[in-house]
Amino acid sequence: MGKQQRFSRRDFLKFGAVGAAGAAAAGIVGCTPSGGATDEAKAASPAMDGAINSSDAVLKLTDGMPKWSFMIPPEPVPDDQITETVENDIIVVGGGMSGFTTAVSAAEQGAKVTLFSAASAPISRGGSNYAKNSKVMEELGIEPFDPVPFYYHEMRAASFAVDQQKWMRGYNESEEAMNWMIDIARESGLQVIMERDNTFDLGPNYAHAFSTEGNSAMVSTGQQGAVEALEAKAQKLGVEIIYDTKAEQLIREDDNKGRVTGVIASKMADGSYVKFVAKQAVVLATGDFSNDKEMLAAYCPMVLPLVGYEQGEIDYNTSFNLTGIYGGDGQKMGLWVGAAWQHAYPNAPMMQGAWGGSHEPCGFHMGLNVNMNTERYQREDISAPYSSNHLLSQPGNVAYGIWTANYPQAILDKGHEWYSFGMDYTLPPLTPDELVAMWDAGVETGAYFKADTLDDLAKQLGLDAAKLKEVVARYNELCDKGVDEDFYKNPDFLVKIDEAGPFYAAQNYAMFMTVMGGLRTSKDMEVCDENDQPIPGLFNVGLWWAICTPTRTTSLYRATATASTASRSGICSGVTLRPGSLRSRPETEA
Repeated sequence: MGKQQRFSRRDFLKFGAVGAAGAAAAGIVGCTPSGGATDEAKAASPAMDGAINSSDAVLKLTDGMPKWSFMIPPEPVPDDQITETVENDIIVVGGGMSGFTTAVSAAEQGAKVTLFSAASAPISRGGSNYAKNSKVMEELGIEPFDPVPFYYHEMRAASFAVDQQKWMRGYNESEEAMNWMIDIARESGLQVIMERDNTFDLGPNYAHAFSTEGNSAMVSTGQQGAVEALEAKAQKLGVEIIYDTKAEQLIREDDNKGRVTGVIASKMADGSYVKFVAKQAVVLATGDFSNDKEMLAAYCPMVLPLVGYEQGEIDYNTSFNLTGIYGGDGQKMGLWVGAAWQHAYPNAPMMQGAWGGSHEPCGFHMGLNVNMNTERYQREDISAPYSSNHLLSQPGNVAYGIWTANYPQAILDKGHEWYSFGMDYTLPPLTPDELVAMWDAGVETGAYFKADTLDDLAKQLGLDAAKLKEVVARYNELCDKGVDEDFYKNPDFLVKIDEAGPFYAAQNYAMFMTVMGGLRTSKDMEVCDENDQPIPGLFNVGLWWAICTPTRTTSLYRATATASTASRSGICSGVTLRPGSLRSRPETEA
């Protein structure tokens, strides 16, 4: 081993690594050359005067820090205010995909189930449902999805700070779950179609959608149709369904050291209280916490600039809202009875770049992108979620895609095909003429920009015309070379900007969708305490089954994925739900 090299103060300053505070914490500031500290340094050092060191100070500070307000439990609802008691084997809190898949799967195995929801009807926020294989894929001759390279890429993007057990369990059992959901959908009269992604998009075609029309996922009912089909199935199976009833508090025995035995809820109509008693399990399927700005500040602060800082009202009947949906009811209730938060921090938001009024060509626009400073700022051949991450570091969190009418044919000439994002797998690819017509129609509605000259385009976009011409000239130079010497984009997407025009453009902005994860759970979706021990009788499902990453999600924006996987595979209720079996979970397992 060679001689260990020391960094001098000059070297440190040259690197500009950290500020004074960071340097002090790292033990760098105040270090003397070899030979020990001087008397002056000793006299100036609080540690040498008997004061606690910085590590101890930090620990002491954190011990004394106040809790976030949402962590402080409310006063228990007095028994004399409870006007009704409902008892059943399993109590499911939430009427979305995860809640209804749990209820239906449990009922199929013989459990008596009550599901209640603050909404007035079944509500789903999801879109596509993903699985490694399914009977629909087999019918269409689509190859099963190989997760090894794809999921390795995803996990690596998240620095492997994911719950790999849950992640891979979900994947491995997704085929069974999807086939189960397909049967229920078809029984309800829905057509199950496969969505087509562009061949230059992420991954293969394995996205399922539930459609009333059958010709395109873009006009499908999405998961709303699926959750309504699940509601109908639940009713046939005798599941008790109660709407307009909001969960308020969990009931945990032995001063929050024992089993969770039920839920206190309030009726939306008059505020009266109902006690739901669970003989076997309470399953939380209450959605995200994106509409509680304090929780966002605590667990996902990077999205606050996108959604604003003012607390908004929660509408339990909405299916989608870019500024946040739900208020973290289930997560809060879990925290109040001793549940721990997920290990990975921060929680991962679902975000993607939002282009214009259509996905073509800008769902994943891979032509020329410039920011508000009229600078090319990235390699463009990355997916929309990655692109949204980078947008957060750009002025105004806004960028513009720029292209000309030669763009679609050039992509075709390089061996790719054009499909609308989410397009039915069985439909033929789009032609260049269809794409140009789509863009021209978008110009009329204000979704796109169009100009005969770069000067005019720059004016419309609020960019510097001279700089835009320079950027275009440089980009075209790289296209001629066939090598992106600036950002090393895939040469397949180096398509020259036709200087004769006309020029098209679309605005790209970072779009927030939801926050993933929440309460700490085991691989069986049991809610766990700070010691990673399951809390008896309490389970949590949904939001990618609490699979969490400390980075912003990449293709996990698809993570509406198969909510039924968690339920159908027996991961999420107080009984084992595998087909053909029904056994209560012993106390030692719960």
